[in-house]
Amino acid sequence: MELSVYIARQPIYDRDGNVYAYELLYRDTQENYVKVNDNMHATARVLVNALNYIGLQTLTEGKPAFIKVDDKAILDDIIFSISPNHFVIEILEDTLISAILVKRIEFLITRGYRFALNHYASKNNFLLTYHLLLGVIEFVKVDIVNSDDYEKVITKLRAHDIKIITEKLESREDYNKAISLGFEYFQGYYFSQPDIFSKERIDPLTSQLLEIIYLLKTDASFEKLLDVFNASPYLTLNLLKFIHLHEHIETNKVSSIEQALVLIGRERLLHWLELMVYANNENEEEEDDNFSKQLTSQAKHRAILMEGLAKRIALSVTLQHSAYMTGLLSMSEVIFQSGFNELLQEIQVDKNVDEALHTKTGKLGELLQLIIAIEHDNLQQVTAIIAQLGINQKELNECMMISYQKAAQH
Repeated sequence: MELSVYIARQPIYDRDGNVYAYELLYRDTQENYVKVNDNMHATARVLVNALNYIGLQTLTEGKPAFIKVDDKAILDDIIFSISPNHFVIEILEDTLISAILVKRIEFLITRGYRFALNHYASKNNFLLTYHLLLGVIEFVKVDIVNSDDYEKVITKLRAHDIKIITEKLESREDYNKAISLGFEYFQGYYFSQPDIFSKERIDPLTSQLLEIIYLLKTDASFEKLLDVFNASPYLTLNLLKFIHLHEHIETNKVSSIEQALVLIGRERLLHWLELMVYANNENEEEEDDNFSKQLTSQAKHRAILMEGLAKRIALSVTLQHSAYMTGLLSMSEVIFQSGFNELLQEIQVDKNVDEALHTKTGKLGELLQLIIAIEHDNLQQVTAIIAQLGINQKELNECMMISYQKAAQH
């Protein structure tokens, strides 16, 4: 089983030489080439790798991200896991164009989605094949290097006020030709080969995702859903990243996993989970990663103990929930191989959680320091912190015993 995830990005430039957008490309190795056998899987894998692993801000620096899709993805509800605020949906050139698809695209445009067509070339009977799309798409990619009959098509595109991206430019001569034709945007190896990004892979098991999907589709109680997320640092952190892209909420307002689930809602949560199922390879064996399991177990224990301690020192119910989320996310640096500075740029959490994770300050920060001191057998620090918190060793031992019992039940 491949232990890393990969994604490539290639810039799209404007006429002033500035990066206008980045195209995100599917890769399954470190090589700058890939053969795509399943378009839906490739689309889902690019999204999961961008959102859950590398981070969209790292990849696009706040600029639009072009992502390739086919008709199956557009007609499927996983399309709603793609944020229209951050992505341009690039329709693959071999997509079946039907009246149903055009109607779907028109509907998605009313929801704020933007569309591009990849790509025009001489071998396509372009005007006949894609005429239904000309009134709805915003961009078309045109290959002027390997085409010789593009003038008529360009005239037609401009009549529909479609922005043209000239692609596959490999030389100064190609670029000058594109400039002389009045194109707005440019892409190709002449400017930059795709950059490859990679990170260690820690996908949740497909069986776990399907279990949550089943709970959603059978209208299971909120408490059952909460139990699943309470046990998974991976799902919780990436849920927060997903909300950060999709929800218009005030910065630093998410204080608990419960609040995060309410914000995303059942329907959008379902779309996100289905996206991850599509991203998993069907032929991959699900293997246990003992190291990841140990880290997850440690994170769950931290969460339970922090919540128990928060209750013991009489923090508010809201802060007790925040203590749980802090504990669950406190192993994220190790699990996701990213510093908290980077992670906290991709999520929106309550100030108390942010301070605890980032600087280990505030009441939640004190609790986190205490738990780390316990794990490191630093008795001197443990004694000092519990004195500050106003509890004694017996009370601490009782909280620890309860936390071990609860963690064993998860």
